[in-house]
Amino acid sequence: MNRRDFGKAMLLTGAAALLPPSALLAATEGPTLAAIRARGALRIGVFAGTEPYYHKNLATGEWEGFCVAMGHDLAQYIGVKLELVETTWGNAVIDLQSDKIDIMFGLSNNPQRAKVVDFTQALMDNTFTLVARKDLEVTKWEEMNKPEMRVAVDLGSTQDNFARKNLPNCTLVALKSADETILALQSGRADAIIQVALLAVVTTKHLAPNVKLIIPDPHGSQPTTIGVRRDPNGEFRDYVDAWLAERRGQGKVSSWIVDSLALVGVDKAALPANLTF
Repeated sequence: MNRRDFGKAMLLTGAAALLPPSALLAATEGPTLAAIRARGALRIGVFAGTEPYYHKNLATGEWEGFCVAMGHDLAQYIGVKLELVETTWGNAVIDLQSDKIDIMFGLSNNPQRAKVVDFTQALMDNTFTLVARKDLEVTKWEEMNKPEMRVAVDLGSTQDNFARKNLPNCTLVALKSADETILALQSGRADAIIQVALLAVVTTKHLAPNVKLIIPDPHGSQPTTIGVRRDPNGEFRDYVDAWLAERRGQGKVSSWIVDSLALVGVDKAALPANLTF
């Protein structure tokens, strides 16, 4: 750097030091956060049938669940209102790409998704389980990897990806929504549903005593994260990670999850011991 360039750099540094903190933040916050502030609203994806993640109170029309609680808190942290946009696991990535939503709580990272959206640090490490008809006796995943085993999953979900990778020989009953997989199990069209543990404990409670929860060996798990629209340098991802680390340090992430389980009548003691959040 020559003397003239050095002088310019020092002038710019001095000017930056005189800027208020809000102006410095605006210069580094990236296009997603800037658009959220300009709009005055944080848009998150929601959909029914995925308690305790998302739950629509039919009596009031209000959305509840720990992902909704997190959305409210993040919106308040940014200083904007929260806007809820209905979607599905399968459509969430497209909705992030097409600017329909800004963030999708509870969206797990995988190589295909990571090509087009950014992911935060993990919210929890969620175990894959089976919600199975009561007479189904299996203890290992390999026992489900047979054509006579009909396994229901919701399209585009983490459990869909898990089944296609680990149970290629089963009869996969791939349906549009989590609610449809439950109906398939109830009607006898499926022998079991693959769900992550946090969903499975709720489904098992709702369908008791006609089903049971099985955690087959070897235990498989998937970190549950937050998907965000990609910024050039990951600015919004980093912003959300900073918020998440702060809230985890305050114990709020655990409280949001436990409170949402109580919302649907499930005690924390029903969770698998190896589920951490």
